[in-house]
Parts: sequence; structure tokens; C-alpha cells
Amino acid sequence: MTGEVLIPYIWAATGLVTLVFVVIGIYWAHKHGQFDEDISRQIFTEGDDERFEK
Repeated sequence: MTGEVLIPYIWAATGLVTLVFVVIGIYWAHKHGQFDEDISRQIFTEGDDERFEK
């Protein structure tokens, strides 16, 4: 097999491995509460951002 034949397979394998790692990363983040929407209430208190005060 020449390099011209192997290159598409290398790209496909690399893409597949990348997709697997992305799915594992999203699963890990979900499992550890990284998508918690209440984080903004834990970090910021009222009055932290003067742009929204009337």
C-alpha cells in the first residue's frame, strides 16, 4: 500500500478517535456537574454587574 491509499484511512481513524474522546469528555463533564446552570448564582452576587441596574 502506498501513502496515497493510507492517508484517507489515517484521517478517518484520527477523526473517529477524536469523536470518541469528545463524547467521553462530555459524559465526564455531565457526570461531574460541569453543566450546572446555578454556577452563576454561586460566583456572582447581586450588584456585581452595574450594567443591569436601573
